[in-house]
Amino acid sequence: MKGNRYIFYTPEEQYPGMPHGEMCGDLMPFYRDGKFILLFLYKYCIYAVETEDFVHYGECRLVLQNGSPEEQDWHAATGSVFYYNDKFYFYYTGFCEGNRGVPGKHEQAILRAVSTDLKTWKKDQDFHFAPDEARFSGEHWRDPQVFWNEEKKKICMLVTAAEKEGNYMRNGCTAVYMSDDAENWEFYDTVYSPGIFPTHECQDAFLMGGKWYLVFSTYSRQWETRYRMADQFDGPWETPLLDDGFDGREFYAAKTVSDGTKRFLVGWQSIRKDCLDSSPFVWGGNVIVHELAQRSDKTLGVKMPVTIRNSFKKYLPVVLENQLGEWQADKAIRGKCMNGFGWARLGELSGNVLFEGTLAWEEGTHAAGLMIHTAGPNLEKWCQLRIEPYHGRIAVERYDQINGDQMYLDERRIRFDKNEAKVQLIVSGNILLAYVNDTALTTRCYSLQDGGIGLFVECGEVYWRDVELKGGEE
Repeated sequence: MKGNRYIFYTPEEQYPGMPHGEMCGDLMPFYRDGKFILLFLYKYCIYAVETEDFVHYGECRLVLQNGSPEEQDWHAATGSVFYYNDKFYFYYTGFCEGNRGVPGKHEQAILRAVSTDLKTWKKDQDFHFAPDEARFSGEHWRDPQVFWNEEKKKICMLVTAAEKEGNYMRNGCTAVYMSDDAENWEFYDTVYSPGIFPTHECQDAFLMGGKWYLVFSTYSRQWETRYRMADQFDGPWETPLLDDGFDGREFYAAKTVSDGTKRFLVGWQSIRKDCLDSSPFVWGGNVIVHELAQRSDKTLGVKMPVTIRNSFKKYLPVVLENQLGEWQADKAIRGKCMNGFGWARLGELSGNVLFEGTLAWEEGTHAAGLMIHTAGPNLEKWCQLRIEPYHGRIAVERYDQINGDQMYLDERRIRFDKNEAKVQLIVSGNILLAYVNDTALTTRCYSLQDGGIGLFVECGEVYWRDVELKGGEE
């Protein structure tokens, strides 16, 4: 199995025409004995891969084989691992499309497998948690997230469900069941039902810094991983005003895992059909991991895991080459172009590269940031990581949006407390992963590889300090 086992894990190489289900889907992270075990959907089965640092990944292994077309788990799908009484319980979703509309059967049900070593799993044929149709519509019944709820002193299960009543595609809700023994489950409450989304997929709930957080994914408008916050598990759940996401619109189905000290968000970055920038995004992709950061107002940001940052050890040459505008380098790099676009080249992109630097701008500067994958004597090809202080956003743009499909803009909302920002960017194959302060934006660029990297400014003046380029493993 070839795939990518360095930082952005996936079990398969990307290639035009690759079938649905060949990439990582719906990561289910679990931490044990110094290792992160990432269960994931692959070929309609459940597989697992291990890592100690989110940098190097081992060989993946089969956890659960899917059943026959007549069995409930014809497609084995998303769930979670819970440790209790010296056993590991994997609660997961069994999909059987052939059951749709058949009396006494269900398209979706919650199933369970048991293990004593996290490697060999046995399906528990006696456990079958059918949709609770007395309370919910039964249309959605999946993604069991099981955890110890310290506030309630109970084992808690979140279930992706749908209200019986409600507007079309707006009746998704978070159903909660509780247990004392991981065997007998009783309905507790519907803790979140905003009447906004069709589903709350791949949910997760955790207590951090005195605040409860509920993480879920939706697909009604775009791929989205969102969160809500509350003072207690029962809510009310508050929506952060500026931004309730963690990454861009291709980051999906993310759940969290803690090593006892830090909490990490693990999801997948979607690929584009046929590996073309002009194609739509499809289900499944590469593993993306962020470390969660709790801000002073209790909203959540993300940052690069230190193990990933420290894996880039080879210092690469940084040489300022003025292209447009006024640029000079001393203790800091100064760039100025008051009435248009200016940029300067810094170095080469080849393989896996990390850029780091701190950007400051003069009041009134329209935009600044990084030029990526630059090529051609007249800058015929490029990507941009744009920082736009007055729009309150960061965005990634690329050169090939003039003709043909006018692709949407990858962007995130951000608030700048002062006129500066710490900027980090990982370039690896077709993946661009940027952190601006504690806001992340991941996207892809298939049409450009390698090339140059540089700085730009639009209608203003900027200063860069502590600029570094580092290479990672090949």
